[in-house]
Amino acid sequence: MAEPRYLIGGGEQLAVEVPRPRRGSGDKAHPYSFSTARERLTLQFHNTVAHLQELPSTACPDGDAVINMTLHPSYLAKSYYPAGLIRELGLRSVGSRAVHLVPEKITGAQGKPGRDIRPFPALQLFLAGSRDRIDAWADGLPNWSPKDEALQDEFRRIENVEPPQEDRLKPIPDERRQAEVPLEVVLHASASQEDAYVRHGFQEYVQTFGLELDLGRARFAGGLCFLPLRSSVELLPKIAEFSFLRVLRHMPRVVPLDPLIRGAVPGFRVTLPDQDAAAPDLRVAILDGGLPDDHPLDRWVTSNAAPGVGAPISNFQRHGLAVTSAFLFGPLQHGMGLDQPYANVDHWRVLGADTAHDDFELYSVLSRIEDILQSNDYDFVNISLGPDMAIEDDEVNSWTSTLDLLLAEGETVATVACGNNGERDGQLLLNRIQPPSDGVNMVAVGAADRPDGPWRKAPYSAVGPGRSPGYVKPDLLAFGGAYSTPFLVLEPGVSPSGNGDMGTSFAAPLAMRSGAAIRAQFSEKLWAPTIKALMVHQADNPSEHPRSEVGWGLLSHHLGDLVLCQDGEAHVIYQRQMPLTGAVRMYLPVPSGLTGNVDIKATFCFYSDIDPEDAFSYTRGGLEIQFRPDTLKAGKPYEKDGRLIVPETPPSETFFGAGDFYSTEVERRQDAQKWETTLKASKTKRASSLREPAFDVSFIAREHGHGGGRAPQVKIALVLTITSAKTRDLYDRVLTSYRERLKPLRPRIQLPLRVTR
Repeated sequence: MAEPRYLIGGGEQLAVEVPRPRRGSGDKAHPYSFSTARERLTLQFHNTVAHLQELPSTACPDGDAVINMTLHPSYLAKSYYPAGLIRELGLRSVGSRAVHLVPEKITGAQGKPGRDIRPFPALQLFLAGSRDRIDAWADGLPNWSPKDEALQDEFRRIENVEPPQEDRLKPIPDERRQAEVPLEVVLHASASQEDAYVRHGFQEYVQTFGLELDLGRARFAGGLCFLPLRSSVELLPKIAEFSFLRVLRHMPRVVPLDPLIRGAVPGFRVTLPDQDAAAPDLRVAILDGGLPDDHPLDRWVTSNAAPGVGAPISNFQRHGLAVTSAFLFGPLQHGMGLDQPYANVDHWRVLGADTAHDDFELYSVLSRIEDILQSNDYDFVNISLGPDMAIEDDEVNSWTSTLDLLLAEGETVATVACGNNGERDGQLLLNRIQPPSDGVNMVAVGAADRPDGPWRKAPYSAVGPGRSPGYVKPDLLAFGGAYSTPFLVLEPGVSPSGNGDMGTSFAAPLAMRSGAAIRAQFSEKLWAPTIKALMVHQADNPSEHPRSEVGWGLLSHHLGDLVLCQDGEAHVIYQRQMPLTGAVRMYLPVPSGLTGNVDIKATFCFYSDIDPEDAFSYTRGGLEIQFRPDTLKAGKPYEKDGRLIVPETPPSETFFGAGDFYSTEVERRQDAQKWETTLKASKTKRASSLREPAFDVSFIAREHGHGGGRAPQVKIALVLTITSAKTRDLYDRVLTSYRERLKPLRPRIQLPLRVTR
């Protein structure tokens, strides 16, 4: 019997540090001259000041207020951030978001006659400072003529200046309209003492309406403060006048994510395996509704109750058992024995009787999850519950921002169910993924109606896209069950039995099971970004499935599909930390002598620090990737400004093009894709054109949308597949040609391997 052809490791041994490629900096076609900008913005500043002066003094704590400044859509890159102008105004940035608008003047090809003009994405900044300072600056604006050309340049980038808009008040669903509505208030205020005046100012402001605010329940993420509040619907417009208010919306409920169909199949007996976990050193946590006292999983599961959680509820425990069953054994099958679990599980009960009757359970449950993740080091975590709300493009939820911050170091693979609201009103975007599955440091999992074969997205599974960055959501699908093909899970009881269910609740732990299987299989330590990259890389997405519904595709729950190479292909893994300066050239192991076409598929992944208050500039890190098919070839000289330019680097080609996954609307934001934390694309090249091909990878940093210091320990992973239909022994040829640096990953245990693709 032939030896298994395992994933090839050591790709980082093919990488060398190189100087960072120079960026082109052509002349910018500015939409407005300085004088035109001053003329058109003078009235806008005066209207903004007039609005601010009409606000009650209690709505502007210590005389401070927030205004909105929107840049022209031509200025999206971090290099256009108007830091000097903000200092000149005497203001400070407290956040940003993406808006869509048609500017007064359109530059470039989009402004030509006959073009279909649709709203462009633009950066809107929230700026805070003294009302009096803003007033005085507006009065002096008609005569303002700074000698500093950089200030003039920044000023003419502005498209609009306006007071905070009514869209801060989100619609209240009819079913939540009652005498007192439970609300979530989001303020422009960090946890720092410097921002205490904003928090206390809001408390004093709502007290003028007879409302009580408990600042002790405040949650913070970056420069945002999340607060619970109860109020009548009639008072909401008044509350929304508080100048430092970011968002006012109804407080969503926390729900375990499964639409129940129990009883769809007759119950059946289950025989549990008589084996310990294959990799007991892996640390895995499931944060859910708890387990029944009579569950039969003590051999593999440690049951914990989060501090402060109320008494258990049977329906929550049933859900927790089903989710745990999905991770340990995958979908059960009638008359079939269960496979050995890959890892043991810490099951944490974070839902209880207190949350079932608490309008503000969102904060209680999130605090428990936060405490668990801060107190424990887990390799894998699954969350199959969350706020019952669709994500918003212009705002980040407290669950998403909290978990993204906790996971930013890149040590944990967190799978999150994307939600079962896929059949809600698509016109109102109520069918979009639910928090926290919109996070950039998590794996958002949707549900397919079949584990393999002719699969489709399960109708109930929520759809994307996510925000940018994080546009491709869900990240992938896993089998979650359907009416015709239920997901079979364990039922409560001392004698193990199974029944049918469905939901993204079960797709998420099934995806985590695949990730844990990869880690359990090999002796080499695979990083969390590597596991995520492998899952995305091996996900199958036939062209007929819309990206917004299935993300990168369906993840197989058969281990062989994830860790074995077939005839004519080689999967190679690169793991390395980015240097503090310069770039990394990652050479592709393409053996000499190949003929015909060579298919190259690449998936990059890293975890990123975030700025929660900057929905537009959410991630602090990004990758600039240039594909060089022939690094032995010099670029062609060219003339610029009368000088002969001789390129210092080989010519490059597009590999990760925006059109690979951005919608037409988002393609126009050319700066967006470099801030994605997961990139996947394929390219076909003639073998004769590949001479020591490579990716040149630069890590770029930003903070609050502009220049920032680089994190020194950024881990990036690349999963690369090279395929040559004419070279069945490609795997062996790659290992032979690069034997000093590349080696197959070593299996530490012999797990059953099955290939279905």
